[in-house]
Amino acid sequence: MDYSKSWKLKTDYSGRQLWAFSGLSETSDIEKKHAIEANSSDLIYRSQQQPLFSEKVSHSTDPVFKAAFKAINYYQSLQADSGHWPGDYGGPLFLTPGLVMASYVTETPLPAQHQELIKQYFLNHQNTDGGWGLHIEGGSTMFGTVLQYVSLRILGMNANHSQLENAKRWIGKNGGATAIPAWGKFYLSVLGVYEWKGVNSLLPEMCLLPEWLPIHPSHYWCHARMVYLPMAYCFSHKIVGKATPLVEELRAELYTEDYKGINWIKARNNCAVTDLYFPQSTVLKSMNKLLNFYEKFPLKSWRNKATKYILEYIKAEDEQTNFIDIGPVNQAINSICIWHSNGKDSPAFKKHVERWYDYLWIAEDGMKMNGYNGSQLWDTAFATQAIMEGGFEKHFPDTVCKAFKFIDTSQIKEEVPRHREFFRHDSVGGWPFSTVEHGWPITDCTAEGLKVAIKVAGYGQLKVDAIPEYRLKQACDLILSLQNKDGGWASYELMRGPKWLELLNPSEIFGNIMIDYSYTDCSSASLQALMLFLEDYPGYRRPEIIRAI
Repeated sequence: MDYSKSWKLKTDYSGRQLWAFSGLSETSDIEKKHAIEANSSDLIYRSQQQPLFSEKVSHSTDPVFKAAFKAINYYQSLQADSGHWPGDYGGPLFLTPGLVMASYVTETPLPAQHQELIKQYFLNHQNTDGGWGLHIEGGSTMFGTVLQYVSLRILGMNANHSQLENAKRWIGKNGGATAIPAWGKFYLSVLGVYEWKGVNSLLPEMCLLPEWLPIHPSHYWCHARMVYLPMAYCFSHKIVGKATPLVEELRAELYTEDYKGINWIKARNNCAVTDLYFPQSTVLKSMNKLLNFYEKFPLKSWRNKATKYILEYIKAEDEQTNFIDIGPVNQAINSICIWHSNGKDSPAFKKHVERWYDYLWIAEDGMKMNGYNGSQLWDTAFATQAIMEGGFEKHFPDTVCKAFKFIDTSQIKEEVPRHREFFRHDSVGGWPFSTVEHGWPITDCTAEGLKVAIKVAGYGQLKVDAIPEYRLKQACDLILSLQNKDGGWASYELMRGPKWLELLNPSEIFGNIMIDYSYTDCSSASLQALMLFLEDYPGYRRPEIIRAI
């Protein structure tokens, strides 16, 4: 199937990536199933860039040099006008369903062409046993299977379709949707095909606890913090989408017993064996019992105060990230919260919807929601360094100059508003994983950005405007401020909480998500950047840099 002529990737100076439908092919062409083994090869984007490829021949007799030259020559044809390299960042199978359900609950359907390609993506990655995994190469799980099944039904597929029949058998064989893990229970509750009383308390009031308490959300890893934030808002309001005939049908299709007879209290802690990666700890079970009892008689004034604060926090995250949000999970759930609080016609909700498309990517396996709004900075920083380490910048100067311009554009130059109020670390001087509009700096991304900035400026023969010294020093300052007490560097922030917080991990499907840890790769990148910076600026904070190293 060739739908590369039907879609065109549009990018801008910031690295924003949007696939646009041109309407040159009929929808029926898109509906044809295209078999694929596992990962895509990004053939759609590559085929569009093919006309830009022109064979440059190296006159070197060194076979290694010639091979590398040929590779870079091809790779530079994939570079976008902005200077970055676009690419597929899909894989997790729980991302796209979150968006599909958000669009259904808010009655904001995705365009028909998008829906068809999303269906194709789901169908292409179904396992032979009828289920879907947590990601495209994983064994079948209740979480993956129920989410894909529900999404395909929302996208118009009939329940008697052979692939859905296989999925329904898998769900029934493994206990039905009452055995879906906690995140799945949340999604289904918002959709209206699971009851909120079957969800353990998400205690919105936790954000009102004193900040010095380790269990205050400000101590969590930022991704956990920003996902459970909108979940808590939805839980507080018990948000449920419109009761539709499809909702009634799903209630009958997903369970092994009559929906009205399900013991929802018992279902709270029911999790399929296929999904139970991180079982609830004894501490969490005890806390859940206490909090679920509290939910019978919540203090209304306290609950209202907490929910109001959470909404302010959500709006701050939207503002700080230009409605991209830190990742695809909270972007979709934040959309539901803003739809609920501000209304479907509000400017804020419309901005959310506009950003849905920043996360969507098309490859030969269909359309999927990326794990981020792209990996633009990350890929560009490594590509630039690879070209320079091989000494190829003299052969591909335009490629390196374009990449450097993107690196320059992507550095965060202004502090995000109200960052201290909402527990953000400093951002100025940092580099994000994707785009400057996203705006969450990461330690190793900042390190790689700084390394490129120094190396390109140091080469001297490229026609680029070097990044000003004060901005390089800001990057150094940020890296130094992010070193943990154990000597290492975590991802986004300092390690803020004790490791025992993992005992409160309620996800069941993920491990080590409650706090940010020091990682070898983040620490290695930060070390390399500091050492390189010290060579060029030996007089700036030298004792502190040496101590950090």
